[in-house]
Amino acid sequence: MRKSIVSKSIVSIITLIAILAFLSSTAAAASKVTLQPTSKNVYAGENITLNVVVTPDTQISGIQFDLEYDGSLFQIADVTEGNLFSQSGQNTLFSPGQIENGKLSNVYGCILGSSSVSTPETFATVTLKANTGVQGTSQFYLRNVTISSSASKPVNVRLVNTGITISEPEAKKPRGLLVKLIESILG
Repeated sequence: MRKSIVSKSIVSIITLIAILAFLSSTAAAASKVTLQPTSKNVYAGENITLNVVVTPDTQISGIQFDLEYDGSLFQIADVTEGNLFSQSGQNTLFSPGQIENGKLSNVYGCILGSSSVSTPETFATVTLKANTGVQGTSQFYLRNVTISSSASKPVNVRLVNTGITISEPEAKKPRGLLVKLIESILG
């Protein structure tokens, strides 16, 4: 009798561990959306490209996002569609969203038809211009991100945001007296 209770207890514990392991692995699964580069330094006045890269953990067919940033440091020059949904030759729908000071809203895209993708790729490319006469770091935050599965259901999402620093280019070093003297002699 005692042996039966011990073996039932062991089976119950093993079953509980298996269920917990399954639930934790299911909960941990998420498609990743990454802003690349993960960090960068630029000079005032320069352009920089920010890619929105999606690494699906399941078949997906649509995505939407907003992007928040410091509008006193950067302006958005352009938003273009990447290859995420067109990589298999499918027709797509893409909206570059609306640009406001410090926010890019309602960027979305999807595959037209019943196809889906699961290969990591760039969803959108945002071209930024660093404002002139400023220095500082802007964090870029993905907001309101929704990814749709091939069954049109939302999937779990993990976000990787970024920061970009603007600095002034180094000033030209003053030329020394010796250089000026040589230049004046040589003419």
